[in-house]
Amino acid sequence: MTSRFLEPSKGPVMTTQARVRTSLGYSLIELLVVLAIVGILAVVGVYMLGNRQAGAVRAVMDEMEGALTSAHKAAAATGRDVAIVTWGNWSAATPLIVAHGDASLTDAQIQTTANNLLLNIAPAAGLGPAGQSVAIAFRFQPNDPIQSRARFVAVGSPQWTNVMVSAAGRTNQALTSVEPFNTGPMTGLVADPNNLFTFSAATRRVVISGSNKRFTDTLIIPVVGTSSTGGALPAGPMGMIVVLANGGSIYKFYNPGARDSDGNWRRL
Repeated sequence: MTSRFLEPSKGPVMTTQARVRTSLGYSLIELLVVLAIVGILAVVGVYMLGNRQAGAVRAVMDEMEGALTSAHKAAAATGRDVAIVTWGNWSAATPLIVAHGDASLTDAQIQTTANNLLLNIAPAAGLGPAGQSVAIAFRFQPNDPIQSRARFVAVGSPQWTNVMVSAAGRTNQALTSVEPFNTGPMTGLVADPNNLFTFSAATRRVVISGSNKRFTDTLIIPVVGTSSTGGALPAGPMGMIVVLANGGSIYKFYNPGARDSDGNWRRL
């Protein structure tokens, strides 16, 4: 006779065969899923690493646009001419600096005042109110993660030439082959004499009129993506900022590079 007092069920009992099967490790499907995930993460990682320079080029361009805009706003706010003065190069020894101040000041006065500001030294009293107008809009910082992946260059420099070198059979589109640089209003502007920077101890001066709020000179600012050693990446990302004489607009052009994209120029 079966007992009325049965022990409550505790679920299926694992057999010896089941225990052996579960101790054998992962199934083939599980391993394939893991390998697929690892592969996706690897592809995403390579893509992100390859596009750090592209992001850096755009970030440096945005920072320089902000520097130019700051000077433009100063001229609009005061109604006085504002001078943008640049000097130095892309190195820790003589870092590139963009400063602006009242155009009544000489290049040397703006340069000295800006260097003093970096040392927390107040503008010379003899400069009067004009000395108080000096501001540092941009400067190269060696340890900056963005500036270690992109840099301003000269059009005739090896850096600008190297970025046009083919990589994996792909080459960046030449800026001078597209509008508005080949048949438009910016034809012939991509030249070193128009560069905002001299990349030396010498200063370069550009003035913004306080009366009509326009730049009195044409200027260009070329940018390229760089490797960890500071060299331009072949077929890497590049950009160009352009300001036309007697104009108040700041134009930005960008090429993501044929290395990781189509290598064609577009206006931002």
